[in-house]
Parts: sequence; structure tokens; C-alpha cells
Amino acid sequence: MTETDDRAADPNLRTDLEDIYGRYEELRSGVDELQRSVATMQVSAESETGDVRATVDADGRLVDLRLNQDACREWPVDTLARVIVETVQHASAGKSRQLEQLVAHHRPTDDA
Repeated sequence: MTETDDRAADPNLRTDLEDIYGRYEELRSGVDELQRSVATMQVSAESETGDVRATVDADGRLVDLRLNQDACREWPVDTLARVIVETVQHASAGKSRQLEQLVAHHRPTDDA
């Protein structure tokens, strides 16, 4: 390659590198946003009767549980326990769906 060819190729190479770096910056920004969203994620579910409300974090850990005082007094213990478990499971399933949506939203497009 002659020195003239090198100079002609240099602007094209520079443009390609700038495009690649720009795409990298967009991806990096998206990953940062995704990490922030996941770190603060909390998903709640309520029992059919509204007597139990469970909130889980992005790891599926129970972070809050609200119980209606009447349900605690009137329901058999086994029933209350079953409703609590079901409500936590619904919150966890909602968390999984929300994580899938977040990841899909931040997935890079194929037009790059």
C-alpha cells in the first residue's frame, strides 16, 4: 500500500472506529440502566381476597408482607399459610416477567 492509500483509508477507518465506539457506549449505558433497574426492583402481588400482599425483590426474596388483621384472626392457620405462600409465588412470577421485559427492552437491535 502506498502512503496515499494509507491516508485515504485512514478517514474510513476512523469513521468505522467512531461508529463502533458509539455503539459500545450505547450498550454500556443500557447495561448500566439495566443494573440500576434490577437493583431497585420490587414486585408485589395480592391474594384474591386482598387479605395478603407480598413484595419480592429482583432475587425473589420476600421484602414485605402485609396481612389483613381479620384474616389473621378468622382464617385457619393452614389456610393463611397457603394463601401467603401462593401470594409470594405470584409476586415471584411477576418478578420473572418483569425481568424478562427489562432485558428485552435493553437487548441490542440487530441493525448494527
